[in-house]
Amino acid sequence: MTHRTQIFAACHIRSILAILALLIAPLALVGCQSTGELWAPSVTQEHQPDDIPVPRQFTYDEQASWAYLEFQNARMPMRSLELVYWGERPVNELVEWYREQMPIHGWSLESEEQVGERRLVFSKDTESAEILLKRTPDENGRYYVTRLVTRVGVR
Repeated sequence: MTHRTQIFAACHIRSILAILALLIAPLALVGCQSTGELWAPSVTQEHQPDDIPVPRQFTYDEQASWAYLEFQNARMPMRSLELVYWGERPVNELVEWYREQMPIHGWSLESEEQVGERRLVFSKDTESAEILLKRTPDENGRYYVTRLVTRVGVR
């Protein structure tokens, strides 16, 4: 390669790098502007999804529950939540109730097991819902109540 060809090649490479830098720089600036501060997810404590039924006379435990809904209306929706309820109905009755109610809301039963508590897993689109049911002593240890935990997330 002659000296003139080397200079031409070096100039050509610099030109390509300059064009790439001009194309990439606006993307970097837009990215910086969109984040602004450190991003912190918004977690809410009071949320009851329309597609997850709750049995009558079950009390919502606000202290033990949370819902992350930042992207629930995105093109590919994502929500993550754990909702805790307390009530008096027998676990077997609730298992049957959820087997009937969840399909009405578009969920399909995927699995069911009993290891210390009853666990039902349902799926719908890109999400899974886990229903956990267990009889446990109340906070005073005098009566047994049913603890219901609903977890929803991406499968």
